[in-house]
Amino acid sequence: MKEFLQFEDLTISYGGHKVVTSLSGKFVPGKVNLVVGRAGSGKSSLLLTVAGFHKEFSGKIRDENGKFDPSGNFSLAFQNPESLFFNATAGDEVEFALRMRQLPESEIIDRARGWLLRWGLEPDQYYKIHPHELSGGEKRRLALAACTVFLPPLILLDEPLAGLDRRGQTSLATMLAEMAAKHIVVVVTHEPEIFIQNQSRILFLKEGRGDWFDGNEFLALSLKNSDFYPLPGWYERAMTNFTDRADLPEVNATAVAEFLKRAASNANRL
Repeated sequence: MKEFLQFEDLTISYGGHKVVTSLSGKFVPGKVNLVVGRAGSGKSSLLLTVAGFHKEFSGKIRDENGKFDPSGNFSLAFQNPESLFFNATAGDEVEFALRMRQLPESEIIDRARGWLLRWGLEPDQYYKIHPHELSGGEKRRLALAACTVFLPPLILLDEPLAGLDRRGQTSLATMLAEMAAKHIVVVVTHEPEIFIQNQSRILFLKEGRGDWFDGNEFLALSLKNSDFYPLPGWYERAMTNFTDRADLPEVNATAVAEFLKRAASNANRL
């Protein structure tokens, strides 16, 4: 397991134009690392640079062994990974990554079937289906399953929530949290709310600059200033009197209801 992925004075450019400037900080396992920012802020460029596809940069990218070598150490799912399907069946798509890493043939099918099931695609129903026969949400889950089945040390996902309904988004967030326990998981998203927990690691890119926050810091700043980052209106209304709390709840109705219940109970005891 990689212990960290660290940036030291990283500057990323396109044609001499800087899109990320002097970024320092690190991604770590144990939690989902979020990259947030408006369109054009450099989020996708950062992933492509880490993956070794974009070469116009200065500064250092390193891990615990020194300079980070992306070869064989990462998977990257682009914004529309389902557009890259090239196999005849869903099962073949998931098996491909395992064969490329020369797993024993006796293990490949069982592992591929089990991984499809974890991503909500019942293998008896989906294994032999052509990928283009799937719905939009099913295609997205298949693409993410194919990208992550070999569980590399570093998993990079660019807007993975697109095309998923709320249930699918929640399932994805749970899956990524499980993988983050032993892998560095980095998610670029313009919908970070579903991932944010109190100790989440968040890189906020704005006008070339990158600032790092934990989940509570990010939520508190967003509640105090909607121009910093817009949260759902219902969450803002519910939490407007608690912006200085160090234990803000996740952005979901159950967590907020439990938080408000505890707050009311504590107030009644005073």
